[in-house]
Amino acid sequence: MNWIDTISSTLLEKDLDGLWVRQQAISDNMANVETPGYKAKRVSFEDQLLKELASPGSNPQAVSEAISSVTPEVTEDEGETFREDGNGVDLEQQMIDMVRTTTNYSYSLRQMSDYFARLQTAISGNVK
Repeated sequence: MNWIDTISSTLLEKDLDGLWVRQQAISDNMANVETPGYKAKRVSFEDQLLKELASPGSNPQAVSEAISSVTPEVTEDEGETFREDGNGVDLEQQMIDMVRTTTNYSYSLRQMSDYFARLQTAISGNVK
């Protein structure tokens, strides 16, 4: 691990990756709200990240590598249907999830930007 790739930056990178996959799944769900038999997709990755952070080990390299190995899990809600044609998309819930995901993505992106701004300040020595 070098001085740029820290546990924090790796965690933010994986968070952004997972949120991006979630946004795509929500977009797919919203686009298929009228498709008969379509089952809503869900994306999970936060529990995996928490598990890797909670695992014992003081070696930052190992923790960073464990976080890097996390991949978002996309599943379909097989049992839920909201219409007679078998469609499993709750449009209102999808819109709420999209707002929440977009807000989280913006926040994480801002955190990543701030991280690199601090690195730039440390390297250049110029405080703005």
